[in-house]
Amino acid sequence: MPARAREVFAGAIVDAHRWLDELLSDPTTSIAAPADRECKSERSIRMTLSLAFLGPELVKAAINSKLPRGFNTTRLVDLPMLWPEQWSALCLQPPIGDHGA
Repeated sequence: MPARAREVFAGAIVDAHRWLDELLSDPTTSIAAPADRECKSERSIRMTLSLAFLGPELVKAAINSKLPRGFNTTRLVDLPMLWPEQWSALCLQPPIGDHGA
């Protein structure tokens, strides 16, 4: 990822975890709350929230520019929940030692 794409990705990861924490800490909160506050669509919030479930090795690879050219935040949303399946969905091999735990 180019430097600007890494910045966008890192910001999106932070947002995803913050919004997930907000939703989990208050069961009465809906996706509409962060959407209204952030002036984003609920769809945009849902897509970004999916980044909170990326495997740590995939996040590390993205931040360290270890993914092939063309990978950006958009390409990393809505991946399977299981970490090994995320790599497969991207047609990539996980780094050695990543057991998907």
